[in-house]
Amino acid sequence: MTLVVRDLHVDYLTDRGDLRAVRGVDLDLAPGDRLGLAGESGSGKSTVAAALLGLLPPHARARGSVRLDGDELLDADEDRWRTIRGRRVAIVPQGAMAGLHPSHRVHDQVAEVMIVHEGLDRASARRRALELLAEVGLDPRASRAHPHELSGGMRQRVALAAALAGDPEVLVADEPTVGLDTATADRFLELVVDAQRERGFALLFVSHDLPIVGRLSDRLAICYSGRIVEQGPTESVLDGARHPYAQGLLQAAPSLRGRSWAAIPGRVPDPTELPDGCTFASRCPHRRDECATTPPVVEVGAAHVAECVVADAGVVTSFPSVSPRRHATASAEPVVRARDVAVTFRSGWWRTRREVRALAGVDLDVHAGEVVGLVGPSGSGKSTLARSLFGLQTPGSGSLMVDGTEVVGLPRRRLNVLRHRLSLVHQDPYGSLHPTMSVQALVAEGCAIRGDSSAEQRAAACSALELVGLDPTEELLARRPTRLSGGQRQRVALARALAVDPVLMVLDEPMSMLDASVRAGIAQSVLDACERKDLAVVLITHDLAEAAAICDRIVVLDGGLVVEEGPAAELVSSPAHPTTRRLFELADPLAASDPLPASEPLTEVRP
Repeated sequence: MTLVVRDLHVDYLTDRGDLRAVRGVDLDLAPGDRLGLAGESGSGKSTVAAALLGLLPPHARARGSVRLDGDELLDADEDRWRTIRGRRVAIVPQGAMAGLHPSHRVHDQVAEVMIVHEGLDRASARRRALELLAEVGLDPRASRAHPHELSGGMRQRVALAAALAGDPEVLVADEPTVGLDTATADRFLELVVDAQRERGFALLFVSHDLPIVGRLSDRLAICYSGRIVEQGPTESVLDGARHPYAQGLLQAAPSLRGRSWAAIPGRVPDPTELPDGCTFASRCPHRRDECATTPPVVEVGAAHVAECVVADAGVVTSFPSVSPRRHATASAEPVVRARDVAVTFRSGWWRTRREVRALAGVDLDVHAGEVVGLVGPSGSGKSTLARSLFGLQTPGSGSLMVDGTEVVGLPRRRLNVLRHRLSLVHQDPYGSLHPTMSVQALVAEGCAIRGDSSAEQRAAACSALELVGLDPTEELLARRPTRLSGGQRQRVALARALAVDPVLMVLDEPMSMLDASVRAGIAQSVLDACERKDLAVVLITHDLAEAAAICDRIVVLDGGLVVEEGPAAELVSSPAHPTTRRLFELADPLAASDPLPASEPLTEVRP
């Protein structure tokens, strides 16, 4: 056995008391194993990864045992970790940009690993680095680039090459596909699997995205509130999940094959104030009196266990789901009318320059009360088209009418007036809200800019917060973003977009960085807002299943061209273009093994 974790506990010392991040985790990893660790934010999965790499912060206290080939690692000092980390245990981190030095070329950064751990001279290390980068599919020209010159997928390939450079026994992949489109993530996962088959290392794959974890792993562990609540062979867990939380995570992945898209009500309990007994009880529809005590570990199959009093009863849990879309009747004049829009950029790296066709003759109509999805892989032109709608990108040719006004060539002053009727919800709910502003100030910011009175600003903020399912209490209005969960932050961002009473709202991957358990709730808020405000909505996403769940029409972009479009139900039932078919294959990898039934419509539940 390569890695054995027994009764691992990790507490963080905070000014609010001990934060119990990990509680009694047991894991086994042998050479060639692929173990998936899945759970939402705050479940403790990344803390487990940090403990395996000796990267816990100074205010953390760990106890238990972490053994690598019999050597205890939990009590190792930093000098000893320098001989282990990168050589015996390596990591592919979330967001490779954070792990790469911005001023060094990527091949030099991979070579540095071999200089430090293998003792190679710089010339030999650089040759080996170039070989590794080619092995992970990076263009030879890109190996001489700086990190900021590469796409997200290319940077993750560099991070993988750097992790492999030390020829580790254990590779920890911590949310490595966050922010990547489905096609790029799929190619990256194939690289990881190919590398593992060739080298034989043990793989721990950490992610909140259960479909991705399920596709990659041989065994699956579901983490909640610092505990492993269900663990077993991947097929057994996906086909017969017994813990209500595990069933909820499966329902929280949007499907193209008839299964409802559900949200788990409530929130993860505060880790400084954990209740006695089952920590999922407050969110569980099967809660019983005995849940107030420590839940039993129930064997439900070969090497398949679950910590739940109803695990051996075969109970199927249904959570509130997104209501079926009531398709809008198209208005006579569209809010957005794009005709033959073309945008070209100059791009390149390492002394090469080329013209990139971002949009090539795109046509698009969006009517009031309609949700239109722009779907496609990275680089397909989705975000360029959205920027053009706001006048942030000037098309080289074509016509772009928004709310009856031609945007192309519009003077700045008139463009600013038009923007007061348009709203944008960004991908990142953590970076899009100013950390020092209160919720009320954030939501009412657009109203203040256009000159509304204080009373009007407050009324607009309260109305918008109610529309997205947040109770506008004095306490909430006074909060700063740091005191909000990810789902709450995105609801505040959505309320801010709605407060100015826009005619068009553009959502740029609004759910890609959120936990699976809250995405359906955010989607329901979007649909509610569209319906009540008769609002034109453009949803930008790389997830075809997500678009199919909430959009009236879907427009598929690839290489700057509209390759397919049509009503959502028709397009996903019979995709014609190869790009659409590929997105279909990537969008719902668990559908074939998902036994869960449709659930009740989502009405008042707002996780």
